[in-house]
Order: sequence, then C-alpha cells, then structure tokens
Amino acid sequence: MAAFVKGDNQDLEERVSYIHSAAHDVEAGKDGEYADIKTPGDIEDGALAEGGALDLCSREALALFCQYAAIGVIYGLIPTLSYPIFTIYLYLEGYQTASYGTLVTLGWSFKVVFGMLSDCFPIFGYRRKSWILIGWTITLICLAVMAFYPFGEPYCNR
Repeated sequence: MAAFVKGDNQDLEERVSYIHSAAHDVEAGKDGEYADIKTPGDIEDGALAEGGALDLCSREALALFCQYAAIGVIYGLIPTLSYPIFTIYLYLEGYQTASYGTLVTLGWSFKVVFGMLSDCFPIFGYRRKSWILIGWTITLICLAVMAFYPFGEPYCNR
C-alpha cells in the first residue's frame, strides 16, 4: 500500500463519488460524472440478466413461489418433530434430540457447496432447474421412507 504524502491531493481529485458529484452539481449538470459511472447504460431497466422483468403470474414465477412455500413448510415442520416424537414418544435424552436438530439443519450448511456445484456442472444445459428437480426427488424419497417405515412402539410400552 502506498504511503500518503502530506499535501498530495491528487488522489482526492481523481476519485468520483456521490459526495464529490453532489458538491459540483452546478458545474456538471444534475448528476454530474457520477450518473455516467454508477450504472452501466447497456443493462435494460437495471436488470442483471437479459430478457427483461419476469411476469409474476408466469409459470416460472409460480413454480418459484411454490418451491419457496414448500421449503418453508419442510424447514418449519421437520425440526419441530423433535419434541413430540423424539422427546415424548421415544423418550430420548437431551443430547440425542440436540443431535437430531443438528442433523436436520446440516443440509442448510451445504447450500453454498451445492450452489457452486449447480453453477459449475449444468445438467442438460440447465444450471438450476435440473438440480432443483433432483433435490425434490431426493426429498420426496426420504419423506416417503420416513412416512412408511414402521416407527416402533413408544418408550412407555416397552
């Protein structure tokens, strides 16, 4: 890093910032140089990708809404099973129910890894759609196994 030399104001004059442009509005027009630098002109309506805004009633948007609603139900329902099933019904110890809570939320910790995996290895040309379908298929299989697997007798009947 270069040392600051006392009396060297060249760095301050070359920088373009909002405060600098606001101070010189009279000289440079309404927004000054800042308006030209802050937003690229080739992006349509501020979007990060081409294609314009997504219609909120389209199939793609409704599919995303349904997915986020289903994720909310699963992440809200599965951790709450700890008390009625594992603590009351099976009479597990506190450390065992705590490990259940850790295992349930462990998948959330790997979301960055799976995000990079889906970005780096698209399936059939889709970066996210194929991976979302694979994830929901695995979730459906795991929930079906949990639902149809015999649960066993409660601890109080043993």
